Amino acid sequence: MKHPIFSLKNDFYPLIHLLTPLIAVSIVNSATSFFETLFLAHLSTDVLAAGALVGWLFATLVVILFGTLGAINVLISHQHGAKEEQHIVSVVRDGFAVAGLLLVPTFLLLWNMPPIFLVLGQTPFIVAQATAYLHPLAWALLPTLTTTVFFQFLLGLGRTRVVMVFTLLSTPLTILLSYLLIFGHWGLPALHIAGAGWGIMLSNSISAIALVIYVLRNDRCKAYWKYGFHFKTPSFILELVRVGLPMGLMYCAEVGFFLTLMLLMGTLGVQALAANQIVFQYFGPLMAIAFAIAQAVTIRMGHELGAKNFQAAKRASYAGTSLTVFIMLLAALSYWCFPQTLIGIDLNVHDANQAEIIRNAISFFAIAALFQIFEATRITMFGALRAFKDTHYTLITSIICFWGIALPVGYFFSRVDQLGGKGLWWGMVLGGVISVLLLFYRLQKKFKTGA
Repeated sequence: MKHPIFSLKNDFYPLIHLLTPLIAVSIVNSATSFFETLFLAHLSTDVLAAGALVGWLFATLVVILFGTLGAINVLISHQHGAKEEQHIVSVVRDGFAVAGLLLVPTFLLLWNMPPIFLVLGQTPFIVAQATAYLHPLAWALLPTLTTTVFFQFLLGLGRTRVVMVFTLLSTPLTILLSYLLIFGHWGLPALHIAGAGWGIMLSNSISAIALVIYVLRNDRCKAYWKYGFHFKTPSFILELVRVGLPMGLMYCAEVGFFLTLMLLMGTLGVQALAANQIVFQYFGPLMAIAFAIAQAVTIRMGHELGAKNFQAAKRASYAGTSLTVFIMLLAALSYWCFPQTLIGIDLNVHDANQAEIIRNAISFFAIAALFQIFEATRITMFGALRAFKDTHYTLITSIICFWGIALPVGYFFSRVDQLGGKGLWWGMVLGGVISVLLLFYRLQKKFKTGA
């Protein structure tokens, strides 16, 4: 098959136009977690532990919700490309219906999680602190889901800069309100750990109200509402669930895999776990960039597929993948050439007491450089397949390659072959290579059949 020729103007520029705000959103969003952790650490170690417990739980639930509702922008991008404006409103309408179905069980789980924490062996004090954090987060679900649906609507239209502006405004508000309510400044009560939850709830509520006002009053958005939320148009609920649920489950499987990796690394010793955390300090933001590129590829390809421009969609996927590999190669070179500089941000590389951590981190960086190239490529290809609404295959591929290959092979290398933490990373490299090959095969098949 003859490969399409890239055009900077027609292929890369539209992608970068979509991508730049999405990268900014990814980076800014990570600030909330950073500052919440920083604030709770100033209260006590137990409070920080409770915050970490709630953080992992909430992160797992959020990726399921966001992944499932991510189908909204996939469907809207297709309808936008096909110029079916009346169907765009129907997708938003049914997106809210799916969000409502997800809201109730998620709220009940968050509200009733404390007894489960006790069963899992957490101390009563930690659970009490976690409860104070969980309950306001449960009330934050409604505005969070409202914002998510409208963000997906805007992303589907390609209006990524609007999403960026709202994120740039809402994130500092979340940090400020959490700080004020945790420590009790400006005449507000000091709610301690509960203040973190109430800060998120209040900020999300304000953001949701502002976003609703914007999408209802903005001239470019109002054009879609003239069709109204009538029920004569086709229902997209089943398609939203069919496309979105595998995405949510895939994200959950991947979050669970990396959590398991951390637990296994911890069994190899504190030195290995600390070195691994140093590597993940850089790995996380780079994967956020990869996810932003993947989302831009989904939107761009969705518009072209909706307009039946299959060659343009193919070029968009290749452009996105090429951009991903280029960025990750630059990062890999820094891992290979300047590992001590990267480690030096966290540790004194000349301290003999830290020698084992530094040795582990250098070896992990060398292998992680390879893994992140394949992992970022996989994520971008997933974005391309998502534009085809092909999410079941990516879910199965993630489960096989992460849980069926990377984890057992990594465990074998680390324990039986005595490679320690390096063995776990080599297992991930193998899983990443196989995943990329499977997704590339699937993507070529999609381009060949055009469906």
